[in-house]
Amino acid sequence: METISSVESTLAEKIAGAVDFHGHLGPFLVIGVRMGIIGIREIGLRDNNYGKLRVTAHLKYSIPISCTLDGLQATTKCTIGNQKLKLIDSPNIAAKFTLPNGKEVTIEINSITYNKLKSQLLSEKNSPKEVEHLAQLIASMPEEDLFIIRKNF
Repeated sequence: METISSVESTLAEKIAGAVDFHGHLGPFLVIGVRMGIIGIREIGLRDNNYGKLRVTAHLKYSIPISCTLDGLQATTKCTIGNQKLKLIDSPNIAAKFTLPNGKEVTIEINSITYNKLKSQLLSEKNSPKEVEHLAQLIASMPEEDLFIIRKNF
């Protein structure tokens, strides 16, 4: 079982990799990273064996919300290019993780938490420092406050 510090360092490593991929740190990138980590864990993938994983993202294809996609791509290796990541336009923010054996896990942003943060997250007036602060807030938020996890197995 992982300790809190190893979970935090894994999250920090994944976020750093996603920032390298995406180009900057932002809250929706972190949401995607956290969704990816949780989805992989909950569906039971081990040893970076992502080959059969498919992800369907349900979100608005509009910046900054669409930055969630890069967090998902960086953590799951499911990308638009390799056609293992699909996008469905939706007013919600969720990701469904699927394996060929029928196992599915859906990670959805908790609407109560999201509605509390929405005006800050979507503000076009945020400075780069404020955007990074929001990303840190999302990174440190308890999983159960930020997400709703549904398994179908």
